[in-house]
Amino acid sequence: MKNLFRSLVALSITLASCQEEKTLIAPIEDAKVSASNLREGIVATMPKHYQLIKHGNTKLAYLDDGRLQKVTYIASQRGNSGVYAQYKYGINSIVSTLYYNNAVAEVSTYLLDNKGRCYESKQVELIPYGPNQTLEKISEFTYQYNVKGQLLTRTNKKYINEKTTFVWNAGGDLTKLTGYNFNNGRGYEGFQSESNLYYDQPTGDPILTDLSPINCEAANLPDPYLMVFGKSSKNLVKLITDNSNLGGKYFNYIINADGHVTKRDQYDMSGGALTESKVYEYLVTDLGFNL
Repeated sequence: MKNLFRSLVALSITLASCQEEKTLIAPIEDAKVSASNLREGIVATMPKHYQLIKHGNTKLAYLDDGRLQKVTYIASQRGNSGVYAQYKYGINSIVSTLYYNNAVAEVSTYLLDNKGRCYESKQVELIPYGPNQTLEKISEFTYQYNVKGQLLTRTNKKYINEKTTFVWNAGGDLTKLTGYNFNNGRGYEGFQSESNLYYDQPTGDPILTDLSPINCEAANLPDPYLMVFGKSSKNLVKLITDNSNLGGKYFNYIINADGHVTKRDQYDMSGGALTESKVYEYLVTDLGFNL
């Protein structure tokens, strides 16, 4: 773009060479004005990169390459170091270590395929037992995806009858979650829970595109912010019904000019009471260049 600007100036000078000296100024000034207008036009339409840094009370920090570095769930206070997770990356794996008051509370390992999707996870929860001992509670899950890269099943590796299945619509949105046999490993055959997700409303509100890097909360995946579980829904969920909760819950969103959520309010369907309100904050970077 800088070379284009110089060429325009040179051309203006050549065309004006037969005019009086005072007229030489006008084409140059016009070129400057054109460049200024061009710059303003680019700024107005320049794409932006949004990086979520706060989700409710949770704060997120990133490495220079954009990968998740730390998630602080509860900030440190006087006499308490809070609750936070730190991430380390291998060639085909990610390890998340959760700290409670500066002591390791859980270590999660995610094994990734060549497309960056988690195909196996292992969570080791460290439970204090006595003054100097801990008990380890281990849970391992495997993950399968469809040809579109959407999560189909999450299965307990030890008790294979304990699993969650995922159903997607043609538009790319998760519409149904079914959980089977989550009963502390007893593993009997049976149905346990079902959630249905809706993205429009009878009132005719528009469907909203989901631009936020957050895993579906209803799916109960082991990490809400680590985006390694296949493709997410394309739109923001408006209503979730659950067979274990009469009525379900619905959501209202505040969206900024770029289409990103800045606030989400959650309401109880049965009584309409506001049950949760979360503010979203971002680090926003312009993607472009300077003239």
